[in-house]
Amino acid sequence: MTSSPARLVHEFHRAFGLDTRSTPSEVSPALAAHRWELLAEEAAEVAEVAVGPLDRLAHELADVVYVAYGTALVHGIDLDAVLAEIHRSNMSKLGPDGQVARRADGKVLKGDHYVAPDVSAELRRQGWAPGDA
Repeated sequence: MTSSPARLVHEFHRAFGLDTRSTPSEVSPALAAHRWELLAEEAAEVAEVAVGPLDRLAHELADVVYVAYGTALVHGIDLDAVLAEIHRSNMSKLGPDGQVARRADGKVLKGDHYVAPDVSAELRRQGWAPGDA
């Protein structure tokens, strides 16, 4: 049985005594810098294998997701809910006629009906008060 990334990473943080928060909040500059270093390290590893063996690419992509979920957990962010808000916004790029605008390289572009994500509102739903430290 597969569990959600959030649940798996929470289990890891709990088992290893790593920071977790249940409400969105800022963290110390040192902890924020450490999480950035971990994310940058994992992103660099993905770049190294972007055209390499598929099993290594899958491993490195999963590591990026794992560290991203850990960073969200350290900040008390329900990343699943934020992802749902980003998804809602991304889906609004599709025109009402079903047409998709693309850049020459295939990237999907924002159309006239695009609605930006409201991540701040989602974080407020999770208990975040802007300006909280």
